[in-house]
Amino acid sequence: MTNEQPTVPDLNSPPFSRLFVLCGRQVTAAALEECFSPYGTVEQCHIVQDQSTGQSKGIGFVKFQKTSQAARALKEADGKYIEPEPKPIRVEIATSTIESKPLDCLRLKVKCPAELDADAVKAEFSKISAVNSVQLVPDKKSPGNNVAYLTFESFLDAALAYETAKPEHRAKFAKIKPRKVSLESQPQEAKAFFRPFTRRRSSALLPPTKLTVLCSSTLTQNQIWRLFDIIPGLVNCSISHDGGSMGTATVTYNNSQSAKYARDKLHKFEYPIGEKIVVRDGAE
Repeated sequence: MTNEQPTVPDLNSPPFSRLFVLCGRQVTAAALEECFSPYGTVEQCHIVQDQSTGQSKGIGFVKFQKTSQAARALKEADGKYIEPEPKPIRVEIATSTIESKPLDCLRLKVKCPAELDADAVKAEFSKISAVNSVQLVPDKKSPGNNVAYLTFESFLDAALAYETAKPEHRAKFAKIKPRKVSLESQPQEAKAFFRPFTRRRSSALLPPTKLTVLCSSTLTQNQIWRLFDIIPGLVNCSISHDGGSMGTATVTYNNSQSAKYARDKLHKFEYPIGEKIVVRDGAE
């Protein structure tokens, strides 16, 4: 007789199937799973505990069997209440731990025959999901085929398209590429003004990738990292305390889109619950 070991799910497969939940310290793993199980098959659910005290940190992770299940839970469970906590939960996508470059949860990369134009590709995928745009580029590795980059209306739309795409499409979530700011795209008078300073001050023309965070002095660097790591692209995090009630952290992303999203999403976010953090562009 052999003892079968319980199967441990791959936390990164399928992509974007794991959620980060800020839920308050009184929420148990059982209560968290009960809240999220209506949205699909929950493969793993746990509450993060303080290693020294064993007490909950008010943070949970929920792993679903399918990406679309996580997407639906993200859409519908964010803002719900789990007793006995008086505050609503906050739900975000948990970042992948294996991707060298962050993935975009709204964009898919698919293979398609060269004879299909962008309208035809959009029409095919629009049968399942709301498609915002399609960009076609030649497939250098497979002559006679194109690579299509599809941008969807929502994460749920992208997830459903990813799961229902034909095998020959080889659908995958596209990687985020840092946005480049071109001087040539600026008005003529702007070009004339900035050109003498381009080499010396080119970094000043780029959107910020660094954020300053004012937060509770009770938070550790690891806790700030975990919070901002829910947005893909985090590369560095440092925090300093001056002995008062507030701490100051500097958070850096590898692209400006992630930094902007983190600023917009986490500014005035209650962490820990009852205390709001302040997120600003740049390092102060």
